[in-house]
Amino acid sequence: MNLTNEIYRKTLHLLLILIPLAYYHFGKWQTLVVLSPIVTIVVSLDYLRRSNPKIKMIFAKILAPILREHELDGNKLCGASFVGLAACINFLLFKEEIAITSFLILVISDAMAALIGKSFPSQPFFEKSFVGSAAFFISGFIILLSCGAFFDSKAWFYLFGFFALFCVTIIEARPSFLKLDDNFTIPIVFSTIMAFFDILWNYSY
Repeated sequence: MNLTNEIYRKTLHLLLILIPLAYYHFGKWQTLVVLSPIVTIVVSLDYLRRSNPKIKMIFAKILAPILREHELDGNKLCGASFVGLAACINFLLFKEEIAITSFLILVISDAMAALIGKSFPSQPFFEKSFVGSAAFFISGFIILLSCGAFFDSKAWFYLFGFFALFCVTIIEARPSFLKLDDNFTIPIVFSTIMAFFDILWNYSY
């Protein structure tokens, strides 16, 4: 995907910040009541286009500028479906500060990695670029510090968050490791690691 189309894609990606904002202001269940049906429709249409040529054609005409090549063929769900599924699972299962932090890392850090990585070519880092992965980690670290301060989290939140961020930086750079779309793995892996340590340390956040 060229830089112009990547900018279009990540601009829409950044609009997903509205989801954690809604979660914070309206609460878990109110947000999920609205979000779940939307995600169900998106995923259903995405799945049906694999066997329905008309849906596939409409899908491609409308979304072609922001879809990657492997998403256009319709053999796999597109990134939007994985984002929606990750959002529903993330906000349903995990604590507020964990869920919001992980989703902001997905929305902001993933966009920074793609845009900076394409704007400033550098040596490879796994399947991505070193500059892009550095942008992901640095922006993620700023998000971690900001969310920790906002939620008045304890020191463990920052310590384990740093470790979780390191893990998802590797996952973002090497998506073939888990063989799943990183729009799904980034927030879910981050939240799972944070929740594991939170429970292990007797709800220390």
